[in-house]
Amino acid sequence: MIIDTLAAAAGNPLYPAAIRKMLATIIESDPYSLPAGHYQVQGKQMFFNVAEGETRPLENQKPEFHRQYLDIHIVLDGNEVIGAGVRGLPLDLSEPFNDAHDLGFCAAIPGETLIHLQAGELAIIFPQELHRPMSTCTTPAALRKIVAKIDSALL
Repeated sequence: MIIDTLAAAAGNPLYPAAIRKMLATIIESDPYSLPAGHYQVQGKQMFFNVAEGETRPLENQKPEFHRQYLDIHIVLDGNEVIGAGVRGLPLDLSEPFNDAHDLGFCAAIPGETLIHLQAGELAIIFPQELHRPMSTCTTPAALRKIVAKIDSALL
């Protein structure tokens, strides 16, 4: 897991080329003015969604993980808490893994850490890392964000 700002991350030479490409594409697209929707970058290997919704209490969000895709959660407007766990935690499924959506849910994140993101900040979450996005520790509020997906084969 990596926490950064959109502006700094796009030019970070330590990040894999696929991550830099995704972030540069998002910046070039003027993300703060993009309407909600799905955007292709490189077919099914790289794409992103602009989402508008409301955060939910952390305890109401199911921990999730992906097997194939890396997530980049970028806050455009509002504040988001993402519950997160270190790589290597047991991935005890609470329901069958959804291969079509590359999505598995677990009951809990042992030793959970909270990531607090504000507008312009991001979290890069690698495959097999448990996380609970769209959360809050206070009152639910509006959130506008991007969730970018990169096929781990490109890393």
